[in-house]
Amino acid sequence: MNSIRDLAVSLLADILRTYSPSGKEETLAEFLKEKMANELDFKNVRTDAVNNVIGEVGEGNPTILLCGHTDTVPGSQPVKVTKELVCGRGAVDAKSPLAAMIMAASSLAKGNGFGKLIVAGVADEEGDAQGIRELLKGGIKADYAIFGEPSGVENITIGYKGRLSLRILCETPAVHASAPWMSQNAIEKGLEVWTALSNYLNKDSQEKNRYGTLSACLTRIKGGSADNVMPGVCELVIDVRIPPTLTCEQVHQETKDILEKFQADVAFPKLKIEVGDRTEPFEADKSSPLVKSFMRAIFNVTGKHPMLVKKTGTGDMNILGSTLKIPVVTYGPGNPHLSHTSKECVEISEYLTAIDVYKSAVKNIHSHAVEKD
Repeated sequence: MNSIRDLAVSLLADILRTYSPSGKEETLAEFLKEKMANELDFKNVRTDAVNNVIGEVGEGNPTILLCGHTDTVPGSQPVKVTKELVCGRGAVDAKSPLAAMIMAASSLAKGNGFGKLIVAGVADEEGDAQGIRELLKGGIKADYAIFGEPSGVENITIGYKGRLSLRILCETPAVHASAPWMSQNAIEKGLEVWTALSNYLNKDSQEKNRYGTLSACLTRIKGGSADNVMPGVCELVIDVRIPPTLTCEQVHQETKDILEKFQADVAFPKLKIEVGDRTEPFEADKSSPLVKSFMRAIFNVTGKHPMLVKKTGTGDMNILGSTLKIPVVTYGPGNPHLSHTSKECVEISEYLTAIDVYKSAVKNIHSHAVEKD
């Protein structure tokens, strides 16, 4: 008979071998649906319109959502399994947390006394978050939610910054490059706009408090049509990260005020502004029973006192936590600094430890619910 270790490693390796960049999660969703229903003791296993896969174990109270994501950033990386490591695209972000959640729930399915677990592998977390939005649209209900992202097994993530994505289009009459005085260079004018926005959005950035301050990054710039034509169009995409002390609307209004000054200048080129992603910042209550249950679980499994971490990124926790208003945390195996790199590997020992921590935390949450009742 295969050991729990072998089953867990085999599941993770199979998930990694199923390439699933954002928008192409269907094959992995179908694989997990079959695996969870036929081999891992899940019930009511289904997929939905955006290729989320959802399964359940247990019954009663409380209802705990274990939510990971099935998609990765694009790019292939050979899957490799050694005695110590499992490597491949998504090994860190975030297929090992998802696999650990599935294995933890499957193990608990053989017992009782933990309430009801809903395990969801959602799509498009690395994209526009269609997966978590569809899950909420479908009326998912839970008393607690745990998100699977790499934190390291001794850390609990309780906070993420929000995100605002801006697309700015600067248009001028294109002219021959030999007569640049006849028009304005759209790229140069676009960079003027970026400089003004950056001066505001990055003005308070502090090395000691990256989480607590605004930051912005110019992530795309596109312009020009030929080597001998002065650019008549420049497209800028700007990624803004927002601390919990601010809202997306507050930051959006400030950027609008800056952009309107350019638009009001009749001598300045035409500007079009679009808002893409708008995700509010979120920070969990560190005194919640969920956080305390995880802290106790980590100590019981590892013998070490956990750290509460606040990250400058943005995750699905923001969306669900802000919508359902329930206790939420993020936890999972893996070194987050390896996310989105070509060297994604997770230590097998850490992966197995995370499975035990998930199981212990679920039991602690159930115990708290019973005591509360």
